[in-house]
Amino acid sequence: MSPSGPVSAACGIVYLAGPEVFLPDAVVLGKRKKEICNAYGFDAQFPLDVSPASDLIGPSKVAHSVFDICVAMMNACDLLIANMTPFRGVSMDVGTAVELGYMHALGKPVFGYTNVVEDYETRVVAAGMFDRSELVESFGLADNLMCEGPIWQSGGELVRCAVSSSDLLTSLEGFEQCVQQAHQVFRSSK
Repeated sequence: MSPSGPVSAACGIVYLAGPEVFLPDAVVLGKRKKEICNAYGFDAQFPLDVSPASDLIGPSKVAHSVFDICVAMMNACDLLIANMTPFRGVSMDVGTAVELGYMHALGKPVFGYTNVVEDYETRVVAAGMFDRSELVESFGLADNLMCEGPIWQSGGELVRCAVSSSDLLTSLEGFEQCVQQAHQVFRSSK
């Protein structure tokens, strides 16, 4: 999929949030995502574009530096696209959820996609965490309503894309659909 017609001016700067940063080929995947964004007129920032200072001593100092870097990047961006594919459980990556909420609180548009099409409730029940009579969100959403709500308020809709389990965190089909949606919504709001 590509934009219809040439994209003239840059639409804005996108912060690319998601659990891809934990993958062995994260930098390569981030580059591919940035190329897709560029095809739609966006510049993109990937969390691994900037590394913490090499003279930091201890994991907590590095962690705090990474946090500061990511916050500074988000502050400099115009919108966020989040990979909301479940990670380390039945829900999206918690760090990505924080980034999504942070950008929404700044009043910046957020968009998201997931490479799992089943509803959150279905995944929770299938994992044996709760049965349907217990406290499970039954809204037909892909994740917690507080994660999808900012996307709706931004004028978007969470993109759900079915992919093979081997491509769960690396498939970019849903990502490109999400970038296309962000392009349409973001450009129309200008």
